[in-house]
Amino acid sequence: MKNKKSYVYIGLPVLGMIFYLAYIRRSAIDMVYSDYIRLINSYLPDVWNPDKFFVADLLTRIPVNFLERGLNVMIFGYSVTVDRIMGILGFGLSALVIGRYSRKKELCPVWYAAMMIVMFSLNKWEMLYNGTGWAHFLAFGLFFWNYALLDQVYEKGFRNAKKSELVLLFVLPFVITIGAAGPYCAIYTVTIVMAYLFIYVRDIVIAKSLSGKYQAKADRQNLSSTDRKNVSGKGRENAGVIGVISDDLAGIGTVRVIALIAVAVIPFLIYLWSNSQAVYEYSGAVNVPLFTAFRQDPKFFIKFLLKSFASMVFGVELIDRSFAGIPGKVWCAVGVIVLFAYFFALWMNFYYRIEEQTILPLMLLAGGGMNHLMVLVSRYIFMPNDKYGMSSRYALQYQIGVIGIFLTFALAASCGFRGREERGDSKSADGGRKAARAGHSADSNGQKNTRMICVKTLSIALAAMFLIGNVMTTAEEFRFGKHRKEHNRDEVKQILLNFENESDKTLEDALEYHKPGCREALTVLKENGWNIWR
Repeated sequence: MKNKKSYVYIGLPVLGMIFYLAYIRRSAIDMVYSDYIRLINSYLPDVWNPDKFFVADLLTRIPVNFLERGLNVMIFGYSVTVDRIMGILGFGLSALVIGRYSRKKELCPVWYAAMMIVMFSLNKWEMLYNGTGWAHFLAFGLFFWNYALLDQVYEKGFRNAKKSELVLLFVLPFVITIGAAGPYCAIYTVTIVMAYLFIYVRDIVIAKSLSGKYQAKADRQNLSSTDRKNVSGKGRENAGVIGVISDDLAGIGTVRVIALIAVAVIPFLIYLWSNSQAVYEYSGAVNVPLFTAFRQDPKFFIKFLLKSFASMVFGVELIDRSFAGIPGKVWCAVGVIVLFAYFFALWMNFYYRIEEQTILPLMLLAGGGMNHLMVLVSRYIFMPNDKYGMSSRYALQYQIGVIGIFLTFALAASCGFRGREERGDSKSADGGRKAARAGHSADSNGQKNTRMICVKTLSIALAAMFLIGNVMTTAEEFRFGKHRKEHNRDEVKQILLNFENESDKTLEDALEYHKPGCREALTVLKENGWNIWR
C-alpha cells in the first residue's frame, strides 16, 4: 500500500504535464506572434552569431535561450510548439520537486492532490501559450530545486550534509542566476539569503539556550570549572548530530553563512550591471516616479496589490467573462482573504514548530509575497489600471506562495493539527509539561481542542477557496481555448501567409505586436522556410 501511495507523488505531476500538453494542442497552433517578432529581428537568421550573444545586457536575455533557440531553428524550423513543450517540462520540474518533498514528508494524498490541482491551474495560460517564456518555467523549476536542497541540508544539519549537497549549494545560485533566472533572480536571491540568515540566527538562539541549560545544570550540581567545560563541550559536540528537529544546531557557522550569501549575491550584482545596460520600452506606461505616484493615488497601490492576491483564486479572464458586473471591492476583499492566508500559514509554521523540521514552506511564502510586491513596484507605471497585476503572466511568480500555504496546511494536518501544547514538550524541566495541574487541566484541554478545531476548519476552508477558484479558472480557460485556436488557424494564419499584400496595421493587430518590424520578421521566416512556412 505504501509503494502504491508513493506513485501518487510522481503520477500527479506527470498527469499535470499531460493536461497542459492537451491544453496547448486544443488551444494553439504552431505560429509566431507577439514577442517572437522582436526575437526574430534580433537573432535570426544567423542564430549562432556570437556578436548577438556577447552583448552588455546578455543576462537580461537569459543565456539558456540562445542554445535552445539555435537548436530549435536547426532541428524544428523555429517551432513555437517546441518552446511551449519546453515550458511545460520546466514547470513539471517544479511539481516533481514538490512531489519528492511531499513523499518524503508523507503528506496526506488528499492535501497533495488538492495542491497539484491548484499548481496546474490554467491561471498562467498566457505564459504557457507564449512560448518565449519557456525559460521562466525552467528558472522556477531550478529555484524549487535549490530551495528543496537547502531544506534537505537544514533538516539533517550542515555537519551531516553530503559533500555533493554543500557543493551544489555553492554552485547553483551562480548557474541559475547567470544562466536561466533572468529578471526573477531578485526574489530568488533574496529568498535564499533570508533562509541562510534565518538558519544562522536560529543557531545563535539555540546555542545560547543550550549554553544556559548546561550552565544551570552545572550550577545545580556544583560542578568545578573543568567539569563545566566538559558538560557544555558535550553539548557543542552533539549539536547538529540529531538535527534541528530536536532543537540542536543546524551547524551553518559564521564563515559558511557568509560564503553562501556571497555566492548568492555576487551573480545577482552581475545581473544588475547587465540589466543596467538594457533599454526597455513599455506601451501605455506613465513616466511618474514611484513615491510621486503613491502620493498622487495611494488607493491605487492598495487595490493593485489586493487584486493581485485575488488573482490566485480567480483568474482575470474568468472575472472579465463571467463576473464582469461584480464591483472591484469584492475582488479586493478576496485579496484580503488571500493575504490573511499568508499570515495564517506563517503563524502555523511557528505554532506547530514546522520550521524546526523544514523551512521550504517559509521560503515559498516569502518568495510569493515578495513577488506580489515586486510586480507592484515594477508595474505601477500602468496606473490607473489596478487590474494589471492580475494578469496571467504573473501567476507563475505569485503561485509559489500558494504552494507554501498548501504545504503548511498539509504538514500541520500530518500532526493532526496538534500544537506544541497538545504534543507536549519532552525538553521541559519536569519531563514534559503534564497539563499544568489537575484542577486546571480540563479547561486547558478544552481550549486546546477548540483551537485545534478552529485551525483545522479554517485551513480546510481556505484550501477549498483556492481549489474551487482555480478549478473554475481552469475550466473557463480550457473551454475558451478552442476559440483561440480557431481564430489563429482560420484568420490570423491566413493574414500572415499573405503578409506581402497586407497593411502594417493589419499585421500588427494580427501578431499582437504594435511596433515596427512585423513585415521584416515574416520575411525572414518565409525566406528560410521556418515556422508556418516550414
